[in-house]
Amino acid sequence: MTIMLGVIAEKRQSISRWAKDYWIPVGVMLAPADLEAGDVLVSDDRMTRYYMGRFDLTCYAADTEAYVENFDSGAPALYVVLRRDTEGTHPLDWFVHLVTASPHEAQDCEVGSEDLIERLPMPPEIEAAMLDFLDSYHVEKKFVKRRRDKLDVEEQKFGKQPIFLQRKRGGGGLDG
Repeated sequence: MTIMLGVIAEKRQSISRWAKDYWIPVGVMLAPADLEAGDVLVSDDRMTRYYMGRFDLTCYAADTEAYVENFDSGAPALYVVLRRDTEGTHPLDWFVHLVTASPHEAQDCEVGSEDLIERLPMPPEIEAAMLDFLDSYHVEKKFVKRRRDKLDVEEQKFGKQPIFLQRKRGGGGLDG
């Protein structure tokens, strides 16, 4: 399943002396046809809210367990990942790298990156589509605890004496 989304982010004036501004994703909606990436939605002297552009939310049948975990949290969310535009190919300093409903995929983006990751409330129309998708594709897997194999430590493997016995008797090994 794929849903075309629109992402909104704010560029806020920083109060820190180490940075002049910072970005934060603030909203997700079904993609409007009349907006383009970089369009200013609201602005005042301390912040500017931008439409970041369109992005496909793609859901996979193999990932339904992660989507169920998202819904089980009690507050279904979409995770938005913004990445800095270092090559100057986007109209803004940051661009939408990923939008996902999987908390696992969002967590993978946190490791060793400078991406901005924000958990945002899932809009009702997207929530309804996700629930339909889960009804169609999710199969509950029963947890099966694995048991350890019974191993006889006295049994000789591969026809050789255990190395600790070889050393005690002075036979074989590196030291003679």
